[in-house]
Amino acid sequence: MKTQIIFSLLFFGIIYSTLAQMNILFIESDDQSNQAVQAYGNKQMVTPHIDQLAKEGVSFTSAYNMGCWSPAVCIPSRTMLIYGKYLWKSQKINKKNAPIALPEVLHNNGYYTFMTGKWHAMGKTPNVLFDETGSIQPGQLKTYNTDAGHITDITANEAVNFINNYNNDKPFFAYVAFNAPHVPRQTEQKYYDLYPSDNMVLPPSVIDKTPLNPNVKYQYTNNPVRTKTMQKRVQQNNAMVTQMDIRIGDIIKSLKKKGLYDNTIIVFTSDHGINFGENGVAGKVCLYEPSVTAPLIIKAPKIKGNSKVTERVYLQDIVPTLFDLIELKDRSGTDFQSLMPLIYEDKKARASIYLAMFDDQRGIIAENKKLIVYPKTGNLELYDLKIDPWETKNLIAENKYKPTVVKLLKHMKKWQVDTKDKTDLSFIFNQYF
Repeated sequence: MKTQIIFSLLFFGIIYSTLAQMNILFIESDDQSNQAVQAYGNKQMVTPHIDQLAKEGVSFTSAYNMGCWSPAVCIPSRTMLIYGKYLWKSQKINKKNAPIALPEVLHNNGYYTFMTGKWHAMGKTPNVLFDETGSIQPGQLKTYNTDAGHITDITANEAVNFINNYNNDKPFFAYVAFNAPHVPRQTEQKYYDLYPSDNMVLPPSVIDKTPLNPNVKYQYTNNPVRTKTMQKRVQQNNAMVTQMDIRIGDIIKSLKKKGLYDNTIIVFTSDHGINFGENGVAGKVCLYEPSVTAPLIIKAPKIKGNSKVTERVYLQDIVPTLFDLIELKDRSGTDFQSLMPLIYEDKKARASIYLAMFDDQRGIIAENKKLIVYPKTGNLELYDLKIDPWETKNLIAENKYKPTVVKLLKHMKKWQVDTKDKTDLSFIFNQYF
């Protein structure tokens, strides 16, 4: 046993010393689901550069955003990312009480920090948080097409220029936040042409003329759901992703040209996903898998290429993971957990994943079972994600699953205490225990 401990310490010591002075390129998209990356299984997608990162690194196939208090789901997601606090703590963050942020932690530990692109988080502004900023875009664009060019191109060009002109002894942290593929979904015709709308294959949970889900407040289509409309939206979404992917390729080329690629940790992720008609939802303010999950890919030296982690994690777990990768001791009280044990040691993740939207949706996932609770109506939905990943069959009425529901509700109750979730679920708890 002692020999094993010594070996483990030496092993991780070698890894950490190799990675300690790595640059960090953190790329984040907006509203991009797992379905919008070929490496995640959608062969219709044209995403060669994101796929290459997945081939060279590790992909987390079940990475979740905890939830929201705002119809703009990106605000809670990005606030949790930047400040490392769980959902309801993040809701209380403002300019005066903001805890130390990710770029500040890195700056204080020898990094030069840069940001370009979308900013949509609570607390301090980018010009306060980062050593250098490019063009900072709002959360909701009126148009991507500006006098200075397409917003996706502006963000990418500024990232490329930063890397090309970087001349500093310090390692850098570059946060490149694309607005794409968020609405308005505007790009060049050549990208739309890659995805003829009639050819867009929709999941089995999208059914033509399905009434909009009455349990979900924020819906962005007419009632009922029409598959033709959803196919058109998927076409536009995928076209935006492919344009962004090409520009990600240009950023990677600049790293290689500068001789920095092998010395840079690259993260690709999104703030959350989006539903295109799945379960009667057109939007992202719901707890179904297409909206609450998003891609998370890490490429770094000593991380085994083309590897996948299926354990359920939070997207924001990436931050303590980065701290581990660069051997940073200052964690500054993050609520999230490092993914390193899952990457290197094949460990298990949390016992459960808690999900919450406003005071009208709660979710819990454990042992591949997912329970969604609607506190205002008392409706419950239960899915077996292993055999029914598209959540097409609600099992809640089957008596044999009552013990499963009881177990999930106990997980939920504990998470409510741990996260200071004040939504009253007692009338539901009382029905089961």
